[in-house]
Amino acid sequence: MNPNLKWKTLFILAVILFCIYFLFGYPTFPTSLAQVKDNFGKQIKLGLDLQGGTHLILQVQIQEAIAQETDTTVDRLTTQLRSKNIRYDEVRRADDTHILVRNIDPSQLSQFRDIVSAQYANYWDMAPAAGEQNSYTLTLRTSAIAQIQESTMTQSLETIERRINALGLTEPTIQPRGGRNSNEILVQLPGEGDPTRAKAVIQAGGQLELKLVEDPVPYPSESAALAAHGGVLPPGTELVPGRSETRNSTGGVDTGESWYVLNRAPIVTGRDLRSAVENRNT
Repeated sequence: MNPNLKWKTLFILAVILFCIYFLFGYPTFPTSLAQVKDNFGKQIKLGLDLQGGTHLILQVQIQEAIAQETDTTVDRLTTQLRSKNIRYDEVRRADDTHILVRNIDPSQLSQFRDIVSAQYANYWDMAPAAGEQNSYTLTLRTSAIAQIQESTMTQSLETIERRINALGLTEPTIQPRGGRNSNEILVQLPGEGDPTRAKAVIQAGGQLELKLVEDPVPYPSESAALAAHGGVLPPGTELVPGRSETRNSTGGVDTGESWYVLNRAPIVTGRDLRSAVENRNT
């Protein structure tokens, strides 16, 4: 036999034997047919077409994210104008990408423009409102809309991936579907035979918002909080429940329900955060 052919044949046989061992004998050498099947199942991951599963196409509500950005800006701008004692008739969302500020005190127009230029110019264009005196319209920039779309898609993909991983599935597919401006996400879950469960896990809502506490001391009940403000909360605030902890006379800790008056406009939202890591002071 040709020596070269002999070595080639031995090499091919070695590769075949290695592949067989990797498929059936890894990670532990089988001593029964059941172990052979178990090892084979661990090495060969069947896709959606072969083993079945759940195929979902999710549409990310970009327009809702844009409207939420506009609402947040309305709340923040309202709070700032009040803190600077700038007089106006109203600040409201005209539509998802426009804010109308009506009838600003003429003597304070320059102060208003300075606030918008200094703190909102990256996202908003400012122009006099058509048909209104001493009024301005803020228009969400095209670049800002694109940024909101990109960040919303990125956050949605990361959130869906974390929630799907909690199901313990093997090799799920989670990726954008369509072109650059598409708002759809493709989710394929091989082996997941319950689409309802998958949808429930994916659609579980949650949004991070950090808000300032207006009153330094919490109230024991909702009625007590309202009574402290004459039955009506201050403009731009909201009342939310929480839990409080107080140390008792025996050294233990008593927990109970408390109510807090918060500024409605968040100072930080999840969109403002780029990353977060656990850290411990030493």
